Amino acid sequence: MGSSGSGNFSDYPGSKPTGGGKSGGSSGENKCEKAFTAMLEEIDRCPYYIEKKDVPKVGDEVKIGFDKRPTAISKDGLTVGYLPTKFNYIKMCLDDGYSFIGRVASSSSDLVAAVSIDVIPSN
Repeated sequence: MGSSGSGNFSDYPGSKPTGGGKSGGSSGENKCEKAFTAMLEEIDRCPYYIEKKDVPKVGDEVKIGFDKRPTAISKDGLTVGYLPTKFNYIKMCLDDGYSFIGRVASSSSDLVAAVSIDVIPSN
């Protein structure tokens, strides 16, 4: 899945097009109701990895919370990692009463700690 934008500010809602192009905008879909997959960031700096010296196992449950930015939280309440900034909209969803649960889709602690999660909204 890729982006169809031009990489210009005109791709964002409310911006005026430049050079005769079409302005970007909202597709009308509610992102809060969409499932997503994410590679977590800063895993080795988060409480889960610091405390357990490992990453969660494939299939382990996570929930999405917010601590300065959207986070994946283990069943025992430890932050596993942060979602990439493209998921910052999650904060508004959480504020609107949405909740998100997921599972670890892949994980590795070989050279660099890596965790991918699959997440669905759960209301």
